[in-house]
Formats: sequence, C-alpha cells, structure tokens
Amino acid sequence: MDGLNGPDAAASRLAAAGWRLPAPPVPRGAYAPYHLASLHGATLVCVSGQASRRDGMPIVGVCRPGADLAMARAACAQAALSALSALRLACAGDLGRIRAVLQLRGYLRSEADFEEHSAVLDGASQVLEAAFPHMPRPARSAIGVTSLPGRCWAEIEISALLEDCTLPRGAGAAKE
Repeated sequence: MDGLNGPDAAASRLAAAGWRLPAPPVPRGAYAPYHLASLHGATLVCVSGQASRRDGMPIVGVCRPGADLAMARAACAQAALSALSALRLACAGDLGRIRAVLQLRGYLRSEADFEEHSAVLDGASQVLEAAFPHMPRPARSAIGVTSLPGRCWAEIEISALLEDCTLPRGAGAAKE
C-alpha cells in the first residue's frame, strides 16, 4: 500500500500539516454526531455541527471588522478537525472510504457588520484540503450568527459521500 489511501492516511496527512484529530465528539444535545443514508453504490454521511473546542474546552471569540483573522481561522480549523473525527467514526475509523466531501457549512460568531466570513472559513477548508488533497473542493456556506453553544467562535458541518458500506449498528439510525 502506498500510504495514500490506508485507514490512517488522511490522519497522517493532517499530522504532517501540524493538525491532529481529537477524540470523536460527544453529542451535547438530542442529535447524533453523524447520519448515514445508503444510496446506490455509496453512503451519504451528514456530520452534525461541531463547535470550535480543543480538548472539550470552547475556543471562544467573535469575528469583528478590522480584526486579525488568524485566530478565527484557527478556531474554524479546530472545529473542522472535530467534524472529521465524527466523520472518521462514521467510516468505522477509515477516512480512506471518503469518496467526496460534498458540502462544508460554517457558522461564525460575528458582529453584525463583519463581512469576511468566507476568509475565516478558509481555516476549515485548509483542513479538508490537507486531509483529501486529491478531491475537488466542496460546496460551501459561511454564515454569521450572533451566538453559538458555549460562546464558541465557529461551528462546522460536513456532508460527505462514502464508498458503499453497511451502516454501523444503531449509528445515525432513525428512531422507530
């Protein structure tokens, strides 16, 4: 194996770029960390919003006009790493099963007159590009909000397409 597509290849590329995946997220409400839907020949996974937290502690901040964006981008990168951790959980530990990242949504805690949402969300996009350099960029939305759980700076959602698989028992399954 060339190391480009193994179970830990994406995590290795992230580590080489200076990032590490945190432990899989624990839901902080009535939702699943991801949802899987079987499609013909593939599985759609939608990762629930993952807030900017490091080791469980909120990365707190607000995007303000004229402020340096580096810390806000770093908060987005950390939230994206948490989203990838949930995605890895959905893939039974193998991010190499990802065939496409379809959509990236970022919610940024910001003041009403802040206008650089897209530039801040680039922090999350850089994480995806490091993990999956061979994939096209996903559709993306950057949304400013007045508050997020724990006063976190950012929250990231990812939708991805996996190679066809059997859904993990009880994972993301609808209640009957």
